[in-house]
Amino acid sequence: MPEYILFTESSPNVGGQELQLMQQMACLEKIGYRTILACRQGSNVESVARRKGLSLLPLKFRNSAHLPTIAALWRWMRVNRPVLAICHSGHDSNNLAVAARMLCKRPFLLRSKTYLSGPPSAWTYNRMVDATMLPSDCLRQSMLQNPAIHPGKLHVVYPGIDFAELDDSMGKPLPKAVEAWLAAGDGPVLAHAAMLRGEKGHMTLLAALHALRERWPNVRYVIAGEGGERERIVAEIERLGLQSRVLLAGMVSPVAALLARADLVVMPSSYEPLGMSQIEALGLGVPVVVSRTGGIPETVRDGETGLLAAPGDIDAWARALEQALSDPERMRRMAQAGRADVRARFAPEHNLRSILELAGLASPPQGQT
Repeated sequence: MPEYILFTESSPNVGGQELQLMQQMACLEKIGYRTILACRQGSNVESVARRKGLSLLPLKFRNSAHLPTIAALWRWMRVNRPVLAICHSGHDSNNLAVAARMLCKRPFLLRSKTYLSGPPSAWTYNRMVDATMLPSDCLRQSMLQNPAIHPGKLHVVYPGIDFAELDDSMGKPLPKAVEAWLAAGDGPVLAHAAMLRGEKGHMTLLAALHALRERWPNVRYVIAGEGGERERIVAEIERLGLQSRVLLAGMVSPVAALLARADLVVMPSSYEPLGMSQIEALGLGVPVVVSRTGGIPETVRDGETGLLAAPGDIDAWARALEQALSDPERMRRMAQAGRADVRARFAPEHNLRSILELAGLASPPQGQT
């Protein structure tokens, strides 16, 4: 009988982490494990996972110590005896840890931590779970600023990118409005796929674009994403007179189709634990200009696979864009070097192997997922 691996996610919405765990579930199924996702009942996570054909255990996850959720997790684990349980958000991690510790034989508890929103609790990482996987060494070093956290509890596990799916998606049609806007102009296209939040750096890029208006009057900027900063971004576009050169495209799916159409993919974030957009772009062989912040430099080598600029520094960003736009052939060479690099380091099988090794479980053969 195949062994079970339990995933838990109390977040209601689907982002990069939620899509990553769904990909991990599919890969684990391919190599002979059985997987199931305990997620919030009625959430977007449940809806997307169901469409993907994943096994589900819908629960309420109302708080960090929700007794009906704890009881349901305990009952399911007592019957199915998972060898590994992978949690993420605070509510599901705590509920899972309590339920697991009421079992005579519990699974290995592995937490995925992708973002640090406040001071980390030593108790959470030292005692509540057996190990925590982090997407970058930068995030690991940030967490170790709390000297009470045991370094041996924190492990860097780079995410796995489904490059085969990216390859399949890059040629798919874009939304008609985006396609029409691209067809209406002939200047270089910058693409930025990120939520509309302050730390994603849209204001920096708009200011840099304005600074280059005389030298590069035809450069266009496509912003793909939604979020609370939309009105502020619209106001800044109007203030700088960039209405004809900037498109707020909303959510674009599949995003690979947009990245593949860009001359440059930009990530001007003020902070990123790792960042995915630049990895996906390089995986497609598209040149990138990104911020030198957080975990991004772990994915792009300045002057070798892309260009890095200081976050929030408008002059630095203007110089980097000028350099990239002035020498497209060099940027394409760097992007090809980046393609080979990220496809080797961020392959799904490497991600899966690291997870299984942390839990002391059988790993897939080299090259197999």
